[in-house]
Amino acid sequence: MAAALDEDDIDNDDYYSLLNVRREATQEELKASYRRLCMLYHPDKHRDPELKRQAEQLFNLVHQAYEVLSDPQARAIYDIYGKRGLEVEGWELGIPHSFMMMSYQYKFQDDDQTKIKGSVKSGFFGTVVEYGAERKISRHSVLGATVSIGVPQGVSLKIKLNRASQTYFFPIHLTDQILPSAVFYATVGPLVFYLAIDRLIIRPYVRAQKEQDLEKQRESLASGIARKKQEAEAAVLLMQESVRRIIEAEESRMGLIILNAWYGKFVTDNSKKHERAKVIDVTVPLQCLVKDSKLILTETTKSGLPGFYDPCVGEEKSLKVLYQFRGVMHQVLSGDTEALRIPKQSHRIDTDT
Repeated sequence: MAAALDEDDIDNDDYYSLLNVRREATQEELKASYRRLCMLYHPDKHRDPELKRQAEQLFNLVHQAYEVLSDPQARAIYDIYGKRGLEVEGWELGIPHSFMMMSYQYKFQDDDQTKIKGSVKSGFFGTVVEYGAERKISRHSVLGATVSIGVPQGVSLKIKLNRASQTYFFPIHLTDQILPSAVFYATVGPLVFYLAIDRLIIRPYVRAQKEQDLEKQRESLASGIARKKQEAEAAVLLMQESVRRIIEAEESRMGLIILNAWYGKFVTDNSKKHERAKVIDVTVPLQCLVKDSKLILTETTKSGLPGFYDPCVGEEKSLKVLYQFRGVMHQVLSGDTEALRIPKQSHRIDTDT
């Protein structure tokens, strides 16, 4: 069975792609692109209620992207953690006690994200040796157990369950003295108990949960693509008047005219002729990005550009452009995440062939 596609694959707006700037873009480049898109999508330019609503939605999305990327701290968080990282509050880490510590952690390469860890702490409170493990038991739950052996604390067992945004903590103090029997039961007891619960309860529950999630993903994938397609079509309608003016300006100086442009999955291998190409027409969105007889696309997925959407989620995509410059035909096929600069002499079509 093929791997399920995550909903984020179709609902992951790339701010850099939306503004059509490089990930290393300067503040000046961001501002220039932002102003241009604001002029294009300003709601006051449209009288039709539906177009006005769509323009306002795109205008707000562009504004949101610019607000994040123009703030150095927010941009740094976004570059590392994406949009979800911007929703997390409080990146500071407080230190409740002064101590010296040596720690080790090993993460297994399994689906359950199993980790084992150990540490030695020494400070004003005494000396403590801790070891334990944690494991993901469901989609939103992580179960962990830690044995703590210290002077003068004795032996204790700490069980922790993280469930979504909630944490349940169960400290069990076994003895004030360091007894071998207490260490043995604190170590072996939770392990035996977990193995029994894992086989009888956790595994059947996880299997059922995965089946439900897969069914939901199939439903959400179809609705997500339809929504993205609708947004792209609305953006194309908003671009029509701007594109008309751009084409008139380019024709007057024999500049860059996008004749046809397609984005998606192309079938170029003769052995796969039975497969159907999955492409969308992006002629209007590309012409809208032409400025001073130049078209520049950065090294980000093109599905995030205004007027684009992903017609084949999870599959390899390309952009194919047929354009005219100085009255001469040109053609180029570019990978989805490849940077593209038009016009280029190498794109020129040989009239002899």
